[in-house]
Amino acid sequence: MQMELFDTFDRLLSQVCTPAHVRALNTATPDASIWGSLESSGFLDILVPEEAGGAGLGWQDAWPVLFASGRHGLPLPFAQTMLARACLTAVGHSLPAGPISTAGFGIKTAQGGLRAPSVCGALLADHVLVQHGATLYLLPTSKAQKDLTAGPGSLDASLQWDASVFESSKLGELPVATVLNATAVALAALMAGASDRVLEMTLNYANDRVQFGKPIGRLQAVQQQITEMAEKVYSARMASQLGCQSPDWHVSALSAALAKTQCSVVANRIASIAHATHGAIGVTYEYDLQLYTRRLYEWSRSAGGSQFWAQQLGSEALKQSHTLDFVRHAFF
Repeated sequence: MQMELFDTFDRLLSQVCTPAHVRALNTATPDASIWGSLESSGFLDILVPEEAGGAGLGWQDAWPVLFASGRHGLPLPFAQTMLARACLTAVGHSLPAGPISTAGFGIKTAQGGLRAPSVCGALLADHVLVQHGATLYLLPTSKAQKDLTAGPGSLDASLQWDASVFESSKLGELPVATVLNATAVALAALMAGASDRVLEMTLNYANDRVQFGKPIGRLQAVQQQITEMAEKVYSARMASQLGCQSPDWHVSALSAALAKTQCSVVANRIASIAHATHGAIGVTYEYDLQLYTRRLYEWSRSAGGSQFWAQQLGSEALKQSHTLDFVRHAFF
């Protein structure tokens, strides 16, 4: 089933999420036709239970879909909408149309409002599902104050709603950190996919670019760098798959910590090696590499960076008397 899901969704993205589409979305201009294609495909409801009209699958089946999204550098909050729809169904709320981003770090302001820092894909989302403590809130981005958190081409923003909007948006409750843990796992799978595409592009460029009378991929220094890159790409894939072992839409804190720590750690190094191999052309607007490395940088810091998740993982490991047994039982 996993390969079938990957192949089907990969074919769809090849048509609706080309580099030209990604460039247009990077200007924070929503494209209703792209979202309409994603919505009509049915993949947005992959985590929604069958009795509620969804596919009733879990993260282990959703992984290839997320991996394909990452490979195409899909900037829309597709993975977050998948999660949000499962959460909304769980609390008995109707599903709104349009993209939904998620935020596990909801912070109450002194004025009684709510702030969600560095929301991934916020500029292309219609709503944000925020969890503060155990409580869920579905907040419209149209009523939020937006503060950009990165440079041109970034779609992340910190959002803040006033008290009246915040108080009227309460939905229900789920276990603490439900949204945060699942968002982290989803982003790990996206990073694994984007890393795979970046490695593919780097290998092709190294084999095609001739310098000193031979392809630069034959130079020992370049080979060493690409070998390191390949190791990190496949470590990201393995970590994200371990994080997505859940048969339903719930994610354990340990799975999230493992997947997000490793994928965030290697993402920056993968992007760095790719740009070093490509040289100056890799950072130009016209060349496609920056479409994927841009997402790697954004996803690596969203929903908590490597240091945050490593601390969660380390704190739990220190509570155990036998580290090896802890690793075996927690992840395998």
